[in-house]
Amino acid sequence: MLAGRRAEDISKRLAQAREAGFSLCQLNLQQEGLSRADLVEIADALLEYGIRPVSIGCYVNPVAPSRPSYLGVTRADLETVLHGLDILGARRVVLLSGSRGDAFYDPEPWNETEEALAELSAFITGIVKETRARNYVLVLEPWYCHVLNSVERILQFHDGLHPDVARHVRYVLDAVNLLSPDRYEERDAVAVAACRALGAGAGVVHLKDIVMPPDGEHAMPPPGLGRLDYAAYVAALQEHAAEEAPAIVRNVPAHEMAQVRDILLRMSDRWRLA
Repeated sequence: MLAGRRAEDISKRLAQAREAGFSLCQLNLQQEGLSRADLVEIADALLEYGIRPVSIGCYVNPVAPSRPSYLGVTRADLETVLHGLDILGARRVVLLSGSRGDAFYDPEPWNETEEALAELSAFITGIVKETRARNYVLVLEPWYCHVLNSVERILQFHDGLHPDVARHVRYVLDAVNLLSPDRYEERDAVAVAACRALGAGAGVVHLKDIVMPPDGEHAMPPPGLGRLDYAAYVAALQEHAAEEAPAIVRNVPAHEMAQVRDILLRMSDRWRLA
């Protein structure tokens, strides 16, 4: 996973990833006021470094879409990305499931309500109705204190979408995102259950690990460097996740990229790397 606010920032990340042996990425755009010209500049950098995006992160907050989200973008930026998919070459666009909390990690009781689900549904429905592209997928990323905060909540939300909308909607499969502190002790069971329940609806798989008390300060280290039984998690992902869903390594500083790539390759010889 690579991110940046401007094309020059993104170019630095692309160079680091390429040096570590990666040729595919999720590219997170974190600049408000994106223009088609910005997308062209970013596409030129992708071509220069020989890296292809399999998904685009445009993390708008669906329950406050007109304000810059925690990651710096608005609904207008999402619309720019969706109407410029031909430039970037990826058809999966990843966004938040939404929160009314002031900060990303803030628990917010409203997020648990039926009203929150309805507001998220209305936002996604509106985006689908207004998007002129045909071949695209909106990939919602759950988080344990956001609107989509559990397996059950995700399935309930998807069942409530109109079929014409639902065919454009998938979900980030990332068990770590569903691990609230009270579920940390059962993390390995939660991870496998999430793969089983959500695998068919996965638009993207995100690979990161987890540490929480009593094992240490709350952190989400690179895959294989935390407290998940990562080999078992990878096996469950490969058994249950939609075959076309790309797996994106995240939370990896540049100097650890090659090491983490090796860890994952040693865990499984089933990765199909371009």
